[in-house]
Amino acid sequence: MGNVFLIIAILTAGVSLATGLISLFTALDKRDEKTDLVFGILALSIFIFLMMPPLGFVLVDKAPYPASLEVKRLFIFLYYILLPWFFELYTGHKNRILALTISSLFIGAYVAMLFAGEYKIKPLWYFIVLVAWWLIFICGVQASVRQMKSTRRKRGRWLLSAVVIYGLLLSVGTFDQLSGNMIGKLIGTNTFFPFHLHVLAFLVIMGIRLRGNMIDKYKLEQLLHWKDLRWNTLVQNMQLIILELDRTAHITYINSYGVTMLGWKTEIDVLGKNWFDYFIPGEVNAARKTLFLEAMRDGKVLPFHVAEVLCRDGKKRFINWTNVFIYDNSGVNGMMSIGMDITDSKQAFEQVQTLTIELEKENLLLKGQSLAEMTEDDIIGQSEAIRYAIQKARQVAVTNAAVLLEGETGVGKELFANLIHKYSYRSNKPLIKLNCATLPAELIESELFGHEKGSFTGAVQSRKGRFELADGGTIFLDEIGELPFHLQSKLLRVLQNGEFQRIGGQETIKVDVRVISATNRDLVHEVKSHRFREDLYYRLNVYPITIPPLRNRKEDIPALVAHFIKKLSDDHHKRIENISKGDMIRLTEYPWPGNVRELVNLMERSIISTKSTTLVLEWLHTNGTSLHESEVAQSMEEMEKAHILKILSQCKGKINGADGAAMKLGLNPNTLRSRMKKLNISRVED
Repeated sequence: MGNVFLIIAILTAGVSLATGLISLFTALDKRDEKTDLVFGILALSIFIFLMMPPLGFVLVDKAPYPASLEVKRLFIFLYYILLPWFFELYTGHKNRILALTISSLFIGAYVAMLFAGEYKIKPLWYFIVLVAWWLIFICGVQASVRQMKSTRRKRGRWLLSAVVIYGLLLSVGTFDQLSGNMIGKLIGTNTFFPFHLHVLAFLVIMGIRLRGNMIDKYKLEQLLHWKDLRWNTLVQNMQLIILELDRTAHITYINSYGVTMLGWKTEIDVLGKNWFDYFIPGEVNAARKTLFLEAMRDGKVLPFHVAEVLCRDGKKRFINWTNVFIYDNSGVNGMMSIGMDITDSKQAFEQVQTLTIELEKENLLLKGQSLAEMTEDDIIGQSEAIRYAIQKARQVAVTNAAVLLEGETGVGKELFANLIHKYSYRSNKPLIKLNCATLPAELIESELFGHEKGSFTGAVQSRKGRFELADGGTIFLDEIGELPFHLQSKLLRVLQNGEFQRIGGQETIKVDVRVISATNRDLVHEVKSHRFREDLYYRLNVYPITIPPLRNRKEDIPALVAHFIKKLSDDHHKRIENISKGDMIRLTEYPWPGNVRELVNLMERSIISTKSTTLVLEWLHTNGTSLHESEVAQSMEEMEKAHILKILSQCKGKINGADGAAMKLGLNPNTLRSRMKKLNISRVED
């Protein structure tokens, strides 16, 4: 029987040496395989234990122990001390308290063995070891059960099989030792330690499994290698910018396409640079950098967006970005951005838009219409005169200066007041309006400054005036030239000190109001005629803006006509799509004494009267009475005749050709000759 145990010991030693060396070489090669490292030490510990004298599992269990036996047992103790830690590393489930308890018990048992004298019963250290063995069994069962409950069930089954064999042999060995070597006596040996036989099964089972893990890892690494190779090939050759930034916005990776697009030679030239400092235009650099750092701090990824980047040569390109976070064990570690260069497509799109607008203009002109261009709100036109007035309004809007809007009736002074208020810092406060020409003199003061209850007949309750309502905002005083002379001093006080009193009140009210006034009168003449206070005039006239009459910006009339046709057709549920070329000429040549207001009235009357999709003009005298049809026709014909003669004179009598009168008038040459004959215009030979 002794020879059998010796053979088993030699076989176990061979397996231990082989598995130990393989595991150590694997651990040293991988540098991070702690599981293989611990298993290698376990296996080599068993090999040394078995090969030291006395060979095999033969032990002399009688104190005092010889030094050689104490050293030999050191390696079997090392095996058991490391075994629970191997369970933790193999399964990934930590139970540090149990592992430390087991290690401490074995260390204590070994120290007790060193100082054990002669004894008649089992030594104390042996019972400590027995407790530690059973704790190893419990630790192994827990580790394998946790492994089987996770996604690594196969690994758990292999460990459980080794632990079950361990438990069976431990049970047999425990019974044998506690029963006074009953099993050993039955088989004829005094050195029966069946528990040690689990070492061979454990090393074989777990050695095979670890090598299987190594093969699986090798296959996985190969697969990852090929996938990484394919990904790198794709990243390097795709027409997209792949960019990685760390938490401080420094570049940690950029693909070859991105390097080339930005105008650099190699990745080394770009890596380590701060993305925002080098590649974002200066005017938006600080804002975008702040957004990025806030995203890193708050964990809120920057959205899909289009942004400009700055190339090495100073040119800007438009990039369509998609951003995702990069994570590590500590959380967000940076950002990966994938960008598509859309500069060419954006420029092409803008060109298409420009050509589309030009084509729409051309089509409208061919129909006798002009493209309505909205300049500011409802202020229509692109003439130099109106654009200059708008520029002045925008310029003064951001200040607190008083503005005086001058111009004829109907030019749109109220629209300019709206524009100035809209772009002022008071835009979130009210814009209060008052037309000084629409109220009797005795009511204007109450409207401006308010009144107290009982201050005059009909004052049944206190009421705030327009200045009080406009506090913090803007007041628009239309037709300021109509303000009664006795109220001008009170208005002056408000402009100077921001103070006034309600009618019948004793309390001085302070307000902060910006004043915009408007007039169609010549206030300088009014001052000279002593109908308007000079000091008030200078207070109001801090920044004058003269709004041009419609006759001085006739090039805006087609745009205004097109705009009002669309707007008023919708208002009156009509479908008006066209206006004839002749009518457009008539509208352009008309002097418009009532300015835009007169034009709007004409458009509205005409739209209401028109029954087809082509607008028919409904002319009226300026005093509101209808014109006789022949008078209308005669005046229109005279205007048309004068216009044709003017164009013929410019073209030196030439009708056909690119520089002929027909081309400039937008007419067929035969149509022009027919109109000339009808209007008794002398025939001019080509």
